[in-house]
Amino acid sequence: QAISRRGCQMMIRKEVSRFLLCTRKFVAVFVVGMFIFLSSMLFISNVNAEVFKATAYCSCEKCCDKDPSDKWYGITASGKRARWGTVAVDKRVIKLGSRLRIKGYPDTIFRAEDVGGAIKGNRIDVWFPSHREALKFGVQKIVVQRVRNG
Repeated sequence: QAISRRGCQMMIRKEVSRFLLCTRKFVAVFVVGMFIFLSSMLFISNVNAEVFKATAYCSCEKCCDKDPSDKWYGITASGKRARWGTVAVDKRVIKLGSRLRIKGYPDTIFRAEDVGGAIKGNRIDVWFPSHREALKFGVQKIVVQRVRNG
């Protein structure tokens, strides 16, 4: 069968239109898929939040059983000086060196740098610069989220 020039042009346009429609559908599916994937990554990063029983401590003799003249006074189990953002953890639950967020302290990334004899399981001990502040903190249930490195 002989196809006229006009008929040939119409067939080409139809094929190009079909190709473009397929391409648009693919792009739309790809964009929606990426949106779902990225949204799930944000959700998954928040799933690692757990509830811990929290207490507080400072570097004083009452809290750490170390005199200020002791060379280990104010030094954590990881060998660093205790400072705001230091927490004591059970290293079987949270590895030393882990970075943590604690609900209620949005501007601070806490670091698991210490351990304590009474800190077992889902317990965490937050360091404060004074005994008075540690007592004021008391005992609380807090939400702790591990922060991924990178």
